[in-house]
Amino acid sequence: MLQENQMTVKKYTDEEYQELYGTMWESQKKNDEFFALPIEEQARIRQEQLNAYEESKTALAKIKTYAEMAEVQKRFVNMLGDRDGRAYIESIIIAVSNNAKLQECSPKSIMISAMRAASLKLSVDPIMKQAHLVPFGKEATLIVDYHGLVQLTVNTNYYEIAPNVFEVYAGEEVQSDRFSGRITITGKRTSQEVIGWCGYFKAKNGTERYHYMTNEQIDAHARKYSRGYDYKDKSGNLTSLWHKETEKMRRKTVLRMLVSLWGNFSPVVQNIIMGTDEVIEAEALDLPSDENIVIPAEDEQAGRHHKTTQQNMTELGFS
Repeated sequence: MLQENQMTVKKYTDEEYQELYGTMWESQKKNDEFFALPIEEQARIRQEQLNAYEESKTALAKIKTYAEMAEVQKRFVNMLGDRDGRAYIESIIIAVSNNAKLQECSPKSIMISAMRAASLKLSVDPIMKQAHLVPFGKEATLIVDYHGLVQLTVNTNYYEIAPNVFEVYAGEEVQSDRFSGRITITGKRTSQEVIGWCGYFKAKNGTERYHYMTNEQIDAHARKYSRGYDYKDKSGNLTSLWHKETEKMRRKTVLRMLVSLWGNFSPVVQNIIMGTDEVIEAEALDLPSDENIVIPAEDEQAGRHHKTTQQNMTELGFS
């Protein structure tokens, strides 16, 4: 006899699920599998989900509390101005709210990484795709995205033709002049297979630079220098962008190599592009400790956060 709340679920094949439930078939399949479990197992899973939710709420509340500390707010206001500084902190909270792994990072590492992005006038809002706060264990780090690299080059006002990266296809041959560095592409494309990527820019003083890498060269570089290249989740699945958005990451790598080798950037920007540390003034990094943070009562924190958001919206011209 089935226990109370345990359902008898007819087993369908994946094809049958797709026919019955359309685009929602995977969700329905997981739902059926859950309710087919013994009631004790359902209760255990529900409790784990509740515990994870409460931990997530606590972690996010801790980060919000740290972000609202006067010393932290002061650093962003000094860097971006009063209105933009507070608005930038709001965008940090949005980024953290949408990333459970990031919520496990220390609040101080999140803010330091965000300050590096702010010092470059790059947004950490995931929608903008300029810069990302990326968790590595319990520490957050800053990764400048492709669009962020392009924005950095535009901000220099150095280029007549801004740095660009384009595909090289199977059948095409890349020829490089060893004296000038000029690259020409000969041959005829035989398929849509991308075999490499070529970067190019032209400065206003007439200087031209090229950089070509095959897929194999790019991947070898990533395996050597990217900390998250072979990152796996608890199930053993490869989850890094190198395995989920390979072409995007290859394009970005060539652009980064091009501008880091020959771009017109200050040492500070160069260090951020290459992912090194100690890239903004020591005073900016001298943030308060994130240990022993006291989280205010939920209604107090919600009211304070609402007040801050309302103030920012008003200053941006919304009533």
